[in-house]
Amino acid sequence: MFKKREILRFVRGITWSLLIVSLCWLSNAKAALAHRPHDVIEQVEVSANYAQDQTVFIIVRGNLFKSNDGGESWQRLVKGLDHQAKLSALSLAAQTKKLYVSTLGDGVYKSENGGESWVRANKGLETLQIDRLSASPYSANFVLAAGAEKGLYRTENGGQAWESILNSDRKISEIAYFPDDPNRVIIGDSQGNVLVSADRGKTWQPELSIKGSGAIETIAISPNFPSDNTFWVGTEKKGIFKTSDRGVSFTEINQGLSGGAIEDIIVSPNSPQDSTVFVSTWDEAIFQLNDDSQTWKKYSDGITKDSQADVPKFSTPHFYELGMSETFDTDKTVFLGGFDGLFKSTDSGSNWQQMETLSIGTVIGLDISPNYENDSTLALATYVGNIYISHDKGETWQNVTDGLEVPRFTKNFKKPHQDPRRFFDIAFSPNYASDQTLFSSVLYTDILRTTNDGQFWKIVSLHKGGRGLTIAPSPNFATDNTVYASNQPGIVFKSTNGGKKFSIVGKIGKVKGNDPPSLIISPDFAADKTLYASGKEGVYQSVDAGKTWKALTKGTELMDRGNIQLAISPDYKSDRTVLAGTGSGIFETQDAGKTWVKLDGTAYGGSAYIQGVALSPNYASDRTFIASVRGKGLFKTADGGQTFASIGNGSIALAKMIGPPSAGVPIQFSPSYASDRTIYGFGASTTKVFKSTDAGETWETITIPRVDNNQYSLATQAQLVGVVYRGKILRIGLALVSAILSYFISGKIGLEKRLPLSKSQLKAIASLGVFAAALIVLFAI
Repeated sequence: MFKKREILRFVRGITWSLLIVSLCWLSNAKAALAHRPHDVIEQVEVSANYAQDQTVFIIVRGNLFKSNDGGESWQRLVKGLDHQAKLSALSLAAQTKKLYVSTLGDGVYKSENGGESWVRANKGLETLQIDRLSASPYSANFVLAAGAEKGLYRTENGGQAWESILNSDRKISEIAYFPDDPNRVIIGDSQGNVLVSADRGKTWQPELSIKGSGAIETIAISPNFPSDNTFWVGTEKKGIFKTSDRGVSFTEINQGLSGGAIEDIIVSPNSPQDSTVFVSTWDEAIFQLNDDSQTWKKYSDGITKDSQADVPKFSTPHFYELGMSETFDTDKTVFLGGFDGLFKSTDSGSNWQQMETLSIGTVIGLDISPNYENDSTLALATYVGNIYISHDKGETWQNVTDGLEVPRFTKNFKKPHQDPRRFFDIAFSPNYASDQTLFSSVLYTDILRTTNDGQFWKIVSLHKGGRGLTIAPSPNFATDNTVYASNQPGIVFKSTNGGKKFSIVGKIGKVKGNDPPSLIISPDFAADKTLYASGKEGVYQSVDAGKTWKALTKGTELMDRGNIQLAISPDYKSDRTVLAGTGSGIFETQDAGKTWVKLDGTAYGGSAYIQGVALSPNYASDRTFIASVRGKGLFKTADGGQTFASIGNGSIALAKMIGPPSAGVPIQFSPSYASDRTIYGFGASTTKVFKSTDAGETWETITIPRVDNNQYSLATQAQLVGVVYRGKILRIGLALVSAILSYFISGKIGLEKRLPLSKSQLKAIASLGVFAAALIVLFAI
């Protein structure tokens, strides 16, 4: 009996130890509130009437956003902005609704209604690569613009005509205006020179030259300049210089300042009273000047950085522009743009709050059930963290992410740097009515699969590097269980068991830039085994179910086009038609890819940036497809692309947001379009879907309430403990078995006769020693 009690005590002790450890893990399995992907805010412009209108503009990852509530919510500005090149600078004309925005390839755009619509304003510009822009505070029509490489241009009629006013080979890096004279302008260049003009830019005089300073990054002039004669010059390599005698002499004021290149300097509008000056630098933010000691003090509570900015291929500033309320003396409001997002302070910079700009709820993928006429079902995925399903045509939505909890991806409960659930695509099984199967994907290497209408998802890892997985289920999925996926490096994957496992079937080369891969399957796939995909040399085709691929567009105009989005005719067996929407128009083949023709597209401009293209499911009879054109809205053809007509509202863009990676097709026809005339789309700056029930002529907006799916129930937490610690529990179990065996074996070999130990002591020491050694070995392998 003694031995049995001893054994039971030993086993019970080890078991309770394991239980206590498990309970500790369980109690700590809380929500993994991950940082969202970084939102690069390169420019912030605050309305001159901020106290009344709470208006802020930002350029965020190539998108122009406007907020009318101090940055709490944002509207994407698109109408008229048909640019293909990157947005580079924004300038607000004081006390008006006139704005100017420049690009690195499409010149300058102007808005006269607060950004709601835009027109190009390029006449007279010798280059369309403009990266610096500044409107005079005295006249909304007087603007200076600097070329990305060289040159300075002036307009005095609001962009109707520009003239070159400086032919220097040096790049102009900064432009500012003096508050005491509407004719005085100051600029800085890329080699540390500061020049001043007293005649609105017609002639220039040197003001300051700082050897070894690099570029003049910013110039800030005191609002009280007529009496204090002060302005500051921020440089790339030598910090800040200040003059208090209108530029006769300059003094370095860098005490307490750190963080490399000066990015921006901003002065309080009430500087005669509060003497507030803020500075942002490449690596640090934000500094405020103590006027008495001329020493900078750092204020950074709440400001975050993202290490990705330091990666060599990016090597970009952590912080950019500052923006300040004109009533800073009373509301204490200042904004800071950074690589990691937009920050706002309402207490003079002492504390900062990160604002959401590119919403994690932005829709990146939408699909319609093939049985929509009967089940009224839609599914969508957001930028980060959520998948929703509606069974009533979008009236109500259910968040369906069970099985997609963060620890299932990370295999731990640590707070990840970024949420791994950055969704990329979503697609229904063609046999959804029977199998209740949907597929989704995340940005890196994982396919997601549910066979119960989203009630629980399983993660299928492809274990291959490369961003972006576009999903294409076979139209014969009910019988062949086949699903394809392709990624940005040009790897094509195939599953023949319903998506449980994938293998590589082809490599077609990396798509251009950061474009998502496009992948489509012939509706007659069972017979023709045909797929199309975008890759290194444009459009590729396989006629043997993906075993081999042929570049169809090598050496053609289409090969050089980016942002290829493919769409295949539902009647492909007869008409052999495929469309390729690109960053420079729509191309069509009517002979299965042998030849391609660029559609005229006079209505929208044949070389416009196509953001989405989709064909009617009844294309054989109605000859209808719709294209979303950047800056110009939606266009529909009912004659197979011979003519187009504008439909809908030009302020609505059915288009993937610039920045968040997405393979989603932003225009989706109802499978029963012939009878219900219904089309869905996405492209808003928040979790919204657009719906039309009159073939695209008018649209309603459906808002989906965002759900926090990081709060796990006790049952889910218990599941996650098993997922995360399964390997550890197995190792501990093996160590425990080894300890129990050693307990019995050590009692049989008689070592207690040779050692000054009792048998019970020897067995206890042996079992604990083996347990510890086994743990060390098992966790080392």
